[in-house]
Amino acid sequence: MVSQFLTSLKRTVLIAGVFALPNGLQAGTPLVYTDGNTPLFQVEVPDFWSVRTGGIRDLTAPDAEDVRDVSRIFGMTPESHDGIWVGFVSPHGVATLEGARNYLTEIGQFLVKDAVVAKTKTRRIAGLPAQTFSGTGSRDGKSLEFTAITIDLPNDRVAVSVVVFEAGSDADIINDINDMMASVKAIR
Repeated sequence: MVSQFLTSLKRTVLIAGVFALPNGLQAGTPLVYTDGNTPLFQVEVPDFWSVRTGGIRDLTAPDAEDVRDVSRIFGMTPESHDGIWVGFVSPHGVATLEGARNYLTEIGQFLVKDAVVAKTKTRRIAGLPAQTFSGTGSRDGKSLEFTAITIDLPNDRVAVSVVVFEAGSDADIINDINDMMASVKAIR
């Protein structure tokens, strides 16, 4: 009887150990951003998030006549929460963090209206130089918070991620987003 109990206990501990992940790490699906056949970076998308991809195309803004080349965009949303969007892009022709900052200035108006950057930080993500820009704004009459992240990739490329979420969003989703950002890896 004691032997049977110990065997059952070992099995229970083994099963619990298999499902327990280190602090903050969660299962996810790797998503690789490519430019043609060249992989640039990878990010782990948390379970129960939806991913949409937009391919390369030329667009003209409604109030402009110039045509702009738009790079592939990954857009992600959690299935259980509305009002949160995470996007990733590696824009063509943007090779430095300064260039990425200028790119964000150009596209910011399409993501958040009346944006006010409250905090800028230089840091490292996946061992690579990066900058973050956090602030507030609005869209469709709703108050929003945003964080834009630029990561200096090898070979004169950058990754740009923008997180837009309604003010007061669920902390668990913010943890998912932080884990996603921590998972970004350059593919050399």
